[in-house]
Amino acid sequence: MNQSAETSPNTAKAGDQTRIALLMAGIRLFGTKGFEATSTREIAAAAEANIASIAYHFGGKEGLRLACAEMVGSRIQSVVGPALMAIDPKDDPVLAQAAFERVLMGVTDFMLGQVEARDIAGFMVRELGAPGAVFDRVYTDFILPVHRSLCDLLGLATGQDPESDLIRLGTFSIAGQVVYFRIGHAIVARRMEWKAVGPDEVGTIKAVILANIRAFIATNRKQQP
Repeated sequence: MNQSAETSPNTAKAGDQTRIALLMAGIRLFGTKGFEATSTREIAAAAEANIASIAYHFGGKEGLRLACAEMVGSRIQSVVGPALMAIDPKDDPVLAQAAFERVLMGVTDFMLGQVEARDIAGFMVRELGAPGAVFDRVYTDFILPVHRSLCDLLGLATGQDPESDLIRLGTFSIAGQVVYFRIGHAIVARRMEWKAVGPDEVGTIKAVILANIRAFIATNRKQQP
C-alpha cells in the first residue's frame, strides 16, 4: 500500500525542517524584539514558512514561545550536562575546583564561539526578566539543577556550605561574567579595539574569567581548624 503525501518520509522531513526553522526564528525575534512586539507573521516570514504552520506545530504563538524555551534549555544542557555528568570530585577540593573551571570554560567556548549563542543569550535575557510559564520552565528544568551542581563544586572547592549565600551568589557572579561577554559582545570588542572576536580574543577573555574564579576561591577558602 502506497503512503499518502501526508505521511511520506519526505513530507515528515519537511515538517521537521519547518518546525526547526520556526523555533530558530522565534528564539531570534523573541530575543531581539520581545514576545509581545513580535508577530506570528514576522516569525513565519523569517522561517520562510506558512503562518498557519505555527498553529499546526505549536498551537499558537504562546506554544512556540514555550517550545523555544525548551530548545534553548536543551541546547545549553547539551553543553553543560555531559561535563557535569562526567565529574566525580571524590570530596577533593582540588578536583572540585578543576571541574568547576572546566565546566565554565566549556560554557564560555560555547557562548563566545558559536554563532547561535547570540540568539540564545538574547532570548534568555528577555524571558528571564519576565516571570511566567517560560521563566518557570527554564528555571526549573535548567537553571536550578545546573546552578546547584556548580554550587556543589564551588562549595567543595572552598570548603563552604554550597547552599550558603556566599556560594550561591558567587556562582551567579562567575556565570554572569560569561553571559555579559556574550550580550556585551559589541561593547567589549569596541573598547578592546578588536576588529573581530576570534579564538585568540576568546582565549584572552577565558583567561580573565579563569583568574576571577581562582581569586574567588582563594579569597573565600575556609581555613581548616
